[in-house]
Amino acid sequence: MIILLSGFVSLSRAASAISIENDWIVVISGSNIDYLSALNVKLRRVNLVARMIAPAVAGYFLGNQLKMNDVFIAMGGLAVISFLIKYKCLKRICSIAPVLVMQRGDDDISQTEEQIQTQDKNEEQKHCTSCSMIGGYVIYFQQKISMGGLGFALLYLNVMSSGSIMTSYLIWRGLEMSHLGIVRGASEVFGLVGTMSFAWASERFALRTITVVSTGFMVLCLSVSVCGTFFVPDDNRISLCLLILGVVLSRVGLWANDLSIFQLTQRTVDENVRGVVGGSQYSMNSFFDLLHFSLGIFFSDPSHFYVLCLIGYSAVITAFLLMLRGVYFSPAFRNMEE
Repeated sequence: MIILLSGFVSLSRAASAISIENDWIVVISGSNIDYLSALNVKLRRVNLVARMIAPAVAGYFLGNQLKMNDVFIAMGGLAVISFLIKYKCLKRICSIAPVLVMQRGDDDISQTEEQIQTQDKNEEQKHCTSCSMIGGYVIYFQQKISMGGLGFALLYLNVMSSGSIMTSYLIWRGLEMSHLGIVRGASEVFGLVGTMSFAWASERFALRTITVVSTGFMVLCLSVSVCGTFFVPDDNRISLCLLILGVVLSRVGLWANDLSIFQLTQRTVDENVRGVVGGSQYSMNSFFDLLHFSLGIFFSDPSHFYVLCLIGYSAVITAFLLMLRGVYFSPAFRNMEE
């Protein structure tokens, strides 16, 4: 029952993320690019603060030998409270910006003939391809951001993160639960630093530059982690320090890259296919996330964790190359920034 309910939670979270991040924010911002960037940063910061507090609290409870049932009840209560707060906030947003609840086409009276033709073409594509399993991806890979989005999805193949596989590995290496909560909280703190870095950089550099530099920074940081798991496995303390240091620092690049890819998607994808593109991006993210868990099952021996690290490291390098080719050197994005 818990697994089934978790599946429904994940599905609702995906629908909420696609509608809010890919559509609502763009509608509210209008043509104000600076406001769009500020909204994206604030949304990520709220998300990261919540993700920073929850692991630290859970780690504290578990580290003090509390019963697991008590911890589950406490975290479930917090989830219910957060749902009520989110519902109240969404209702308030709809009352402030009624355009969000308007039917598509209510404000299209002043469209030019060219815009109407483009909309009709997108609608025709959507209806023709939606009947097939790959229809969404056909539309997705017609977008300018497709290579950058594919690179971003590949980042989900990386196990050197604060996810469950690395958490299990750190426990196997002897890291205490209380220390593990601190590590996960520190990862989210550096994620906040990443959002701040993006806010600073977006005022000075082009988004395509931020995209490539942030991914390159991830490659650099994760190189340290690979050294900790592959080259110095015999010294437990040094190995753990290098692994954790690289992972924590890489969160700066990860969240800066997340914001840059999302904003490029918001600015380049037509509103009529925004939901299809957002759904396809989310499904690709989920696919590579599932793949990295499948690899974790195949290489289930903790002593083989370095193999998973090398696979994830290769995926991050591939993502960097895709973003370099599909975003930085893309004439479409170069012209957009001029």
